[in-house]
Amino acid sequence: MIQQSKIRVFYQVANEQIMLGEAFSKKYGDIAAMWLKAPMEEILSDDGFRISLYDDGGRHVADKSVSMGTADSILSTVD
Repeated sequence: MIQQSKIRVFYQVANEQIMLGEAFSKKYGDIAAMWLKAPMEEILSDDGFRISLYDDGGRHVADKSVSMGTADSILSTVD
């Protein structure tokens, strides 16, 4: 199995998460750079679009709230 870092995009409502897609490092360049460039949304609740960063070993690294446009731009790299 090939290990690669990835970003998961999901929508969160209360305690439920709806997975929208993933972007992988092998196919789409430097995932860390994509993660760092994604502007963080400052929202008062935990609901909304979020991205999660995973390292090469599949371990969860961090989460970030993002706008719908940012989530869409990350998902647009997915075939």
